[in-house]
Amino acid sequence: GQAAKGGKIDNFTIELEALLDDIPRKNLEAFADNVATKATLLLQRGRRHGFDKDFVKAVKDFDHAFALVEDKAGIDDDDHEDVKKAIVKAMETDDYARLLEWAGMCRHLRYELKGALECYERCSELEPDNTELLVKRAGVKMDGSKHADAEALFAEALTLDPTASDALLHRANLRMLQQRVADSESDLETCIRLYPNNLLARLRLATVYMAKEDMDGAKRMLDQAEEYDPDSSEVHCYRGELHFARGDFPGAKEEFEKAMICDPYNPTPYVNASLALANTPPPAGQRPDLTPAVELLEKAIAVDPMFHAAYVQLGQMKLAQATDLTKAKEVVELYDKGLEYCRTPEELKDICSMRILTVAQIDAAHALHMETLNMQ
Repeated sequence: GQAAKGGKIDNFTIELEALLDDIPRKNLEAFADNVATKATLLLQRGRRHGFDKDFVKAVKDFDHAFALVEDKAGIDDDDHEDVKKAIVKAMETDDYARLLEWAGMCRHLRYELKGALECYERCSELEPDNTELLVKRAGVKMDGSKHADAEALFAEALTLDPTASDALLHRANLRMLQQRVADSESDLETCIRLYPNNLLARLRLATVYMAKEDMDGAKRMLDQAEEYDPDSSEVHCYRGELHFARGDFPGAKEEFEKAMICDPYNPTPYVNASLALANTPPPAGQRPDLTPAVELLEKAIAVDPMFHAAYVQLGQMKLAQATDLTKAKEVVELYDKGLEYCRTPEELKDICSMRILTVAQIDAAHALHMETLNMQ
């Protein structure tokens, strides 16, 4: 809501362009006021970009604003610390806190865990009773496999507010990672008891039931979730996964297609529908046609260029389809694109491994004077 009411992109841009760029650092108060104003406008424009789902531009604005407030351009100057303090003092406290929070989220998105944690911790110092920040810090700890630290932060959040739904939801995820299924189930049931219309809690509980192989319990939970929000893309995604787990690939594909209609910007159902198609046996006597599955994966990447699973599946399918070495080389180019967007070391390792194997296959085919990768 804040972003929606925040103004138009063009208005922020006009205001930014109107600001002076040549105020000398020695005029400390005027310099700091100017930088603080610019950082605040970038924060507001970034929020607006986020509301418009233009996340690349949003991240660029948040990063630029943070660099200004941190005085990155003057990091080697003798007055660096004084300038930083003056800029922070010139900003509204809430704007500075929100900038730290957004900067933390941008770093977390890029898997810069140390930088993300530093931003969140500085924000927590300003807002010690903000449970959402404690949950975000716990999320960074989880990604760094520091589960005991994450557990302590969730406990702190729930001590401050025993009804904090985010803390209950994310602690349930942690407990599933720790294979504490009963504890995870307990957190989710508490969340549903406190917030009967919390869609995510019901979806996560359906996942817990699926992990326990209680498919009837999972279906019951999804039915309840759909009653609360029949147009939820996530509900249809989870229902599709339930069909998939049962081996009902046409039923799964149908649910994933409904999920796409509900939210065309959600990449998950495109990938899942592609896998459902790829797993559907072809009619008797016919060869499998992966083209529709490939097209769905390409749509997933168009929707979210950072969606790792789409590159993994698309590379494998395109390689299986490659009729000549030129087509096989396109798979290497796809992996190169995927490498630009890797967030975690695991994602990087995944795509690097597949790229190395693909290049090795192509080199071997060249050495054997083959025109395709098909050994038949």
